[in-house]
Amino acid sequence: MAGGVFCIALAGPVSDHLSRVALIIAGIFIIGFTILRLDRRSSNRLYPSGALSITSPVGLSLWVLLLGGLVQTSVPMFLPLLLQVVHEVRPLFISLVSLCISLGWTVGTFAVSGWSGRKERFALWVGPLLMMAGLIGITVTATLPLLSVLTVSSVVLGLGVGTHNVHLLARTMGFAKKGEERITASALPSFRSLGTAIGAALAGMLANIVGLGDGTDVVQVGKAITFVYGFNLIPLILAAIMMFMLLAKGDPKNANEG
Repeated sequence: MAGGVFCIALAGPVSDHLSRVALIIAGIFIIGFTILRLDRRSSNRLYPSGALSITSPVGLSLWVLLLGGLVQTSVPMFLPLLLQVVHEVRPLFISLVSLCISLGWTVGTFAVSGWSGRKERFALWVGPLLMMAGLIGITVTATLPLLSVLTVSSVVLGLGVGTHNVHLLARTMGFAKKGEERITASALPSFRSLGTAIGAALAGMLANIVGLGDGTDVVQVGKAITFVYGFNLIPLILAAIMMFMLLAKGDPKNANEG
């Protein structure tokens, strides 16, 4: 798994396009081979059945966690650089904006923690959409003198994570196959961490491709970070689609009864 992530990370500083594509393909293949072949055939598996299957409720949940973790890493990773170079703000404000994502996450979690039934489904449905709205706001205002909008967008991004995260974990455990409850529970943080690792590697690679390097030029930094943030809309859209597919599977109680 680590080798697959390293392949994606190494694709960043490589200048040859063919080698870069080869490293990305190798990284995806190694990670997929580990989960779909090595782990599936192991007598002591790390991941539940259908861990990467888009037809399995557990698989869909793990995909949402992985894609969400990818985005949650990429945004805070470049936010301090963006604020310092492009917006020329003081370190105190840089820390404040970064904390806004955590603030939104906390508020969202507490706000929906007691929801059930239709409210729970609404929280799962609206969470990825709030994340998308927040990321779009951050991307659009990345190079504009609109720090207030960027700050609010950061809160909205975190709010989207907190809104759906708790209920997604609970729903995943509800869909866990009998006898796989333990490995399903351990797979939840594992897949989020995997998404975090891939997100950091992918963000660094994309920034290098656009030409960020060690540059501190305002235009160069703004262009590279805007590109990285815009690219992250793709995994968020996929996460939203998979969340809708998960909700179409019905509630865990009904699924187990069937």
